[in-house]
Parts: sequence; C-alpha cells; structure tokens
Amino acid sequence: MSKEIENFNSNFDDEILDLAFVLKESCLGAGKANKDKYYTLYIHAIALKNIASNEIIENDNIIIQKKVKETKEYFQMIKSKSIARLKVRKEKTSSDLYMRFLIEDIICTNYKDNDLNIILEKYLKPIYYKDEELGDFELDKAINCFEKNMSWIDNNISILFEDINEELNKKSADIIKKIFANKKDIDMKLKECAAESIFKPHNTEKEEFIKSISLTSISIDYEDCITFYLKNSDGHTISVNSDWGFNLKPITQLMFF
Repeated sequence: MSKEIENFNSNFDDEILDLAFVLKESCLGAGKANKDKYYTLYIHAIALKNIASNEIIENDNIIIQKKVKETKEYFQMIKSKSIARLKVRKEKTSSDLYMRFLIEDIICTNYKDNDLNIILEKYLKPIYYKDEELGDFELDKAINCFEKNMSWIDNNISILFEDINEELNKKSADIIKKIFANKKDIDMKLKECAAESIFKPHNTEKEEFIKSISLTSISIDYEDCITFYLKNSDGHTISVNSDWGFNLKPITQLMFF
C-alpha cells in the first residue's frame, strides 16, 4: 500500500461496518491535489442503515470516500438515487452533523431495503418554491438550489437561488422580480461592465464584443450577492458580480465551457 493511501486510511477507525446508504442525486465526485498520485473518490448520501443493528440515521452530510488510481469503474458501478450496501470504516473525527466513511468493499449497488426505500422515494419527490408572479422553481437537490428557465430579452436564461429558509427564499424571489422589471437597463449595464473588464476605453473592438455577448444565467448566491453569467459567440463565459442594489463588479477572467 502506498504511503499516500496509508496516510489517508489512518484517519478512519479500524472497525469495519456493514452499512446501506441512500445515495443522493449526482452523488459521485472525485478530486486530486497537485502532489497526489491518487484521486479521492466522494460518494454523497442522505441516510444510512446499520445492517447489524437496524439503526437508521438520516443526515444530508454523509460522505463515503476512497483513494483510487482510476475513477471510471466506480462511476460505472455506483448509481445516483439508489441504495448501496458497503463495508466501511468510520472517520475518527466524524460527528453527528458531518459523517465520513472509508470504503473497504462494495457489497451491492442495487440493495433492496423497505425502510431505506421509503426515504429514497420521499427524496425523489420534486420540491417546488411557488411564487404567484414568477411561477414554480424546482429544487435541484444536487446543489440545493431552486431553478427555473425564464424568458430574457431575446433568449431563455436559467435562474437559480439557494434554498436557505423561507425568509431568504422570498427575498431571493423579490430580487428576481426587480431584475426582470428592469431587465433592459440591467442587460445593457451587464454587457458594458463585462466589456470594460476586458477592453480599454474607446477600444473599437469593445462595441463588437458587447454585441456578441448575451446573458445565460443568474444565480442568487446568498443574501446580498448575485452572479450574472454572460457568454459570447465563441463560447467564452464572463461573470459579473452584484449586490442586491445592482452595483456591478466584473470577474475579469474569461472562461471556456
């Protein structure tokens, strides 16, 4: 066993547990630090059941991890929105709020359990934020954001806001209404702000750039913060930040998606 894996595994208890997990939507992820040889695999779950004791724990902050050389087989094997039975070791510093486990073995990726299936079915039911003026926003449970496609100046854009609590959700909806009530003015200011972050004043290419970009999405990130995403004809994206008073600040780096 490599030193990297050995060091990683030392963060977990020696006891091996037989647990079944209810896996989230878009449950898998993987990352590698610059100096690491192996990927760290992440599997996100919302509930677990101890097979030996039948104890069930529901928790939105369950992560099952493993150091792996390649991730492909795990992405093929583990399915989102399913129940998986795994042999795991619990992280030594795990708490009731944040539960971390290390995969020792995969027993079944399509495990059948009546109790956990009730939790999974409840999780799969769509959740909406309803507004009389804006309509229904559906919760994307993978990112915990309400989302809706809405008509902008000459295209449809995606609107997102984080599901925090009823008070802040209503504030987010009110900000969206203000944005759309002033969309022509905001659209032009966004394009000018994006262009000013790239071109010097009176640059002849600036006007052409403004014509080439359009708003694609708006994210109400948290209280008093909005991110507007624009894209040009080459597929480059530039984001513009704003407070809820619409004081715009560009992020100058162009991104390509």
